[in-house]
Amino acid sequence: MAFVLNFFTSNNFIPHGHCYLWQTDLVWLHILSDSIIAFSYYSIPLTLVYFVRKREDIPFKNIFILFGAFIISCGTTHLMEIWTLWHPYYWLSGTIKAITAIISFYAALTLIPLVPQALALPSPAQLEAANKALQAEITERKLVENELRQYKERLEELVEQRTTELAAANQQLQMEIIQRQKSQERMGELLQELKNTNQELNDFAHIVSHDLKAPLRGIGLLSEWLLNDYADKFDEEGKDLVNRIINRVNKLQNLIDDILEYSRVGRMREDKREVNLNDLVRDIIEILEPKPNIQIEINNSLPIIYWEKTKIEQVFQNLLSNAIKFLDKPQGKIIVSCTEEDDYWKISVADNGIGIEERYFTKIFQIFQQLSTTQDSASTGIGLSIVKKIVEMYGGSIWVESKVDQGSTFFFTLKKTLQIPSVQAM
Repeated sequence: MAFVLNFFTSNNFIPHGHCYLWQTDLVWLHILSDSIIAFSYYSIPLTLVYFVRKREDIPFKNIFILFGAFIISCGTTHLMEIWTLWHPYYWLSGTIKAITAIISFYAALTLIPLVPQALALPSPAQLEAANKALQAEITERKLVENELRQYKERLEELVEQRTTELAAANQQLQMEIIQRQKSQERMGELLQELKNTNQELNDFAHIVSHDLKAPLRGIGLLSEWLLNDYADKFDEEGKDLVNRIINRVNKLQNLIDDILEYSRVGRMREDKREVNLNDLVRDIIEILEPKPNIQIEINNSLPIIYWEKTKIEQVFQNLLSNAIKFLDKPQGKIIVSCTEEDDYWKISVADNGIGIEERYFTKIFQIFQQLSTTQDSASTGIGLSIVKKIVEMYGGSIWVESKVDQGSTFFFTLKKTLQIPSVQAM
């Protein structure tokens, strides 16, 4: 303890003021200079501490602390210079200088590796440029935000407008649904009325047929009895008149049958099945029994179709019977042929008969239309109408090509995939 006390308070030295010969001006010069330097040294660390506390993001905080310690120790050495003017504590002063040297040396060593990092820091000009760029970006972002806000407001307006439109459209749709439901109900009522009407027409047709056929049969029988029982009482003209009555009665009966058949087309239905048209046409030829001078050929193989057999029989029977009926050549020839198209079959019945003028190509398919002027002709003018109605009911079409005195060819198409509209079932 005595050694430490002697070390810091040694009386073996004289005060530093003796070196200045205690000249007042010189002593005060050193006092003032060291005081101002010490004061400045002590104020700098305070400024650094204030700066570091305000700037939490400042890099290299440790170097600021080292510099603060270095500057404080430097200021302390100047205070010791003043103190040693009167008190010879040179060991203490030297120790403080040694501490200052150590701190300064360590600060210098620490500062060297920080130089590249400090150089890498952006300069004020770079910071200013970056700040300007940031300000420009902020301005642009504000513009974008403003546009987005306007777009959002516009979008909200559009959504509100669209919502209103959708609400109106939904209301309109609800009204249309209600109207459609009413229409469907009305359609159901009309369909039921149509079914009832068709049934009434069917019953009426049968009643009329029965009521008309009964007296016609009576007229026919009476005419035949007159012709048989009183043949010797009639001259040739009387017999001819009675025969005309019988022919008219037969024609009326055929007409009634054809009208009934025409009314059944589309109402009377049967199960569909596979029909071999080759066999069907041969059977119809056998039933019709054409005269020996009439030759009927199947030019190429006819298809097997999925149809109502009775309906397709009516088509071929009417076309073949018409062809046979109007053949006026010594050697009559009828050719049935078929060609395959993409989704349908095209069938033709060609003859070398009397032919048809072009102006009648449409008329012959109308009901009660016939071109024959023979008074006793058994034709009722309904056969081709029945054929047209059946073919079109199944989605096909029918037409004729003909030249007078050269013959006629009737074409009709059959769909490969048969689909019949449900309304035809009534």
